[in-house]
Amino acid sequence: MVTSVKTEPEGGPVADDDDGKDDESFWWRVYDVFQKYRRRLAFLVLVVFLSAVALEIGSAVPREVRLSYTFPDHGHVTEAQIIYGQESESVREVRLRWPDGAPREVRDTMDLSPGDYDVSVLLTDDEGGSRRLRSRVSVPAEGVVRVRLGE
Repeated sequence: MVTSVKTEPEGGPVADDDDGKDDESFWWRVYDVFQKYRRRLAFLVLVVFLSAVALEIGSAVPREVRLSYTFPDHGHVTEAQIIYGQESESVREVRLRWPDGAPREVRDTMDLSPGDYDVSVLLTDDEGGSRRLRSRVSVPAEGVVRVRLGE
């Protein structure tokens, strides 16, 4: 019976030619780790997914916004119709009346989803004349937002 003995050269083992065996063993090791920890990995993936969903939903939840308006010639203003719009759609409409004239500062509090809103105010004075003023508001904003109205 003849047996062959393979000897290594002086400097250690010789590297195999690139036949793909090292890549194959790497993927087997990855597969083994996956199989060993698959329940933990599935739980981790679920937590990451639910966190992403919560962040997405959280950015769309309405927030309380406090707005403050100062109308020109406020003493002569008897009515104000305030329209909040987003992307050419009316989101909220408020009509305020003051028989003796509007106060110097008018405040409004509401819940709005984050985003940019167009504000349109139609003022009616004590002589029956009307005037439309416009502005833009970004939500969310901290504290009282002072809306600067312009024509």
